[in-house]
Amino acid sequence: MFGFFTQFFGTASNDNQMNSVVSIAMEGLDIQTAIVAHENWKIRLQSYLAGTSREDFLPEVICFDDHCDLGRWIHGNGKLHLAHFPGFLVLIEHHKMFHYAASNVVALSKAGKNPEAEKMLNGVFATFSKAVVNDLEGLHNAVEHLNTSHKRG
Repeated sequence: MFGFFTQFFGTASNDNQMNSVVSIAMEGLDIQTAIVAHENWKIRLQSYLAGTSREDFLPEVICFDDHCDLGRWIHGNGKLHLAHFPGFLVLIEHHKMFHYAASNVVALSKAGKNPEAEKMLNGVFATFSKAVVNDLEGLHNAVEHLNTSHKRG
């Protein structure tokens, strides 16, 4: 568990000041909800490619990484308090690429290139989707470690 903390925060420190910063930073983010929402994107895009979706995705909207709940948190409270931690910087990049890949899936489909869209969905998109989920799980584990250490100390 300690490895998650060091990996995300880049330090072994878990003093009271760090606990306070992280507690404030986590306001407005439900990590489990963010994980489920990002995992559901693949299902939504598969449905879109299959022509069974009621959603009309716009690639020029999906490409923005600050329109979803996680993105608003990342570019708001998260960035305000966690921007100097390596794990947070990685999350920013993975989340941005997740949205670019989702946008490309839709753009390829709209261009009539469904085989390429499927390849993008199952390749690049899946890679960044998994990375975002892993980053969020790492953040969750690091926060849990910090909270557990703070309660014991």
